[in-house]
Amino acid sequence: QKFVESKMNWIQKRVSKIRIENEMGKTLPKIDREDARRVLAQRLVELAEKHNFHYGKVSIRSQKTRWGSCSSQNNISLNQNLLHLPDYLIDYVLLHELTHTRVKNHSSTFWNELEKVCPDAKEMRKRLKTYGYCLS
Repeated sequence: QKFVESKMNWIQKRVSKIRIENEMGKTLPKIDREDARRVLAQRLVELAEKHNFHYGKVSIRSQKTRWGSCSSQNNISLNQNLLHLPDYLIDYVLLHELTHTRVKNHSSTFWNELEKVCPDAKEMRKRLKTYGYCLS
């Protein structure tokens, strides 16, 4: 019982992945990096303009542990597997990374800033966790 409880996070992520794969026909379709670049970069531009964010370069990668990141130089890296998520969760991740261009940590200041541009950020964070990390 203690072992299962200690592995509950991992178990929940794996169950979520299996559920998603079953819904999508056993395996998730491969995503073309250039398609991901086009879609994600365009949406990032739209959200940045709408909320007056400024960022440097954008890179698209196939990552196993992160949906996105923001460097100290405000360069944003996005996981191409974001395209497997619903649009509202993609927007949440993009807004999360854009907020890091203003606040470089996960302090209460960061979460308050994120809530200004994504009022339901806490709920989106919970929903994102149901997809597991990067569907890996």
